[in-house]
Order: sequence, then C-alpha cells, then structure tokens
Amino acid sequence: MLHGPRSQPQMDTCLTVEDARIPLSGTMKYLGLVLDGRMSFREHFKRLAPRLQVAAAALGRLLPNVGGPDVGCRRLYAGVIRSMALYGAPIWCGSLTPRNRAVLLGAQRVVTNRIVRAYRTVGREASCALAGIPPWDLDASVLADLYTRCTALRSRGIEPSPGQRETWRRQARLVVFRNWELRLANPTVGRATVEAIRPHLQQWVERRYGVLTYRLTQMLTGHGAFGHYLFRVARREVTTVCHQCGDADDTALHTLAACPVFAEPRAELVSALGGVDVAELSAVIAAAIGSRAAWDALAS
Repeated sequence: MLHGPRSQPQMDTCLTVEDARIPLSGTMKYLGLVLDGRMSFREHFKRLAPRLQVAAAALGRLLPNVGGPDVGCRRLYAGVIRSMALYGAPIWCGSLTPRNRAVLLGAQRVVTNRIVRAYRTVGREASCALAGIPPWDLDASVLADLYTRCTALRSRGIEPSPGQRETWRRQARLVVFRNWELRLANPTVGRATVEAIRPHLQQWVERRYGVLTYRLTQMLTGHGAFGHYLFRVARREVTTVCHQCGDADDTALHTLAACPVFAEPRAELVSALGGVDVAELSAVIAAAIGSRAAWDALAS
C-alpha cells in the first residue's frame, strides 16, 4: 500500500479474497525490485548491499593484485557485479538518495580497485578514473534516459531502430563524461591522481592500449611501497624517509622525479616520453596515452 512521506503504513490492515485474509506488508518484491510504500527503494538497496559485498569479496579472491587474470577478465567479472547493482535502474534512478548512492559507489570502489590492481586504500574517485569506468549512479541515469526515450516512442506505436538507440546511447555517454568531469573537478581524496587524469579523461578511457600493472598503479596513486604511504596510511614504517637516498619524504613523485638512485632509468623514461617533465604527472599521462612505446616505457 502506497502512503505519503509523513504517514506510516497500516500494518494491521488485511485484504480479504473470498475466505483468505492477506495481511499488508511494508514492502513487496516484484520482478526483482523491492518496493516500499513511499517508493524510496530504501529496502531494495538495504537488501542489495550485502549481495554486492559478498560478490565484491569473491571478486577479491578471484582477482589478486599480483598475477591473476588479465584486465579483460577483470572487466568481465566487474560487469557481472555492475549488472547486479544497476538492475532496474530506470525505475529507481529518480529516487536515488545519498544513502542508496553510497551503496552503489561503495561496491564500485572494490570492483574498480581490483580492475586496476590498486591497494584497497585508494579512493573511489581515483579508482574509477584509473579504471576508466564512470560512477554507477551516472550510468544509472543513462539507462533511465534510454528507457524513457524508447518508452515514449513505443507509446506512439513506433519501435526505435538500432541506429536510433545507438545515437541516443552516444549522446548519453557524452553527458556522462561531462558530468563525470565536473564531479572530478573537486575530488575529496586521491587529488593528485584525479587531477592528472581529468584533463585527458576521454582519451584515457578510450585508449586502445596500455594496461595498468601493480607497480604502475602504485606510482600513479602513491599507495604502495613508499615511505610516505607506509608511515602515514599503512602504519608499517616509523618514518617517511626514503630508504634509497635518505630524503625526508619518500613519495611516489620523489621516486619518479627526484630520487638519485633511479637517475638512469628516469633518463630513459624521459627520452621515451618525448622529454616531458616527469614531475608533472598530467604531462606523463598525456605522453603515455599518445604513444604505445611511451606507455610501455612507463609501465616498465
């Protein structure tokens, strides 16, 4: 039974069909969606959350950061969880509350971290950007838009052609990219990674080559075998000092651009990247996505 936002369901009410009494419930499951009286879908996401958590945990066991399946297989598994998360999106998208959105994006963070072989401490915005996967709430809006367009045509007795649906899909994807770029303009965590990728977001996502390795992801996120991270986040070091050269703050940028121990491989990398300043991570990414040889040099 539907009811307003300020009223409560009358749980003691029953429907009588012939001699059978059917008690009313606060929720109803219909075609895989859990409906509540206010159509807030709170109960749907409450039940969805543990399912996504279990699936994401299983993904972690199947896809270790070191070794394991390649990126194609990782994206395939991730697509399965995405399908679970976005089932019925055209129906519930308009009622997506901050709490429900957190359920979606929390599961997505686990998935994208596994795709790019990142530490679990890497934030969602950086993880999604590295994986080239838009936030699922934005994907949900695309599915809702396509559903609305198709339904409007069918209500007039017109079946949308495959070409028309593909055009709508491309238009919706452009909107997703614009909204995603706006969202990445003010990252809450992983600022260095996000700010490096954001200017080249579409080229990064659409590149035809370039796999993120375990070590390369550490370099791009700063979450890895660096004194700064091991001291401040992992709590596994007593100082942030670089074990190689003794610098006071061993960060990913220090290793990439300053540590004298790596001067020779750094010179080779700069040459392969076309002479860019490796201290500018955005310039490094621009060079890497512009040339397969440059990417291979960076990944090695």
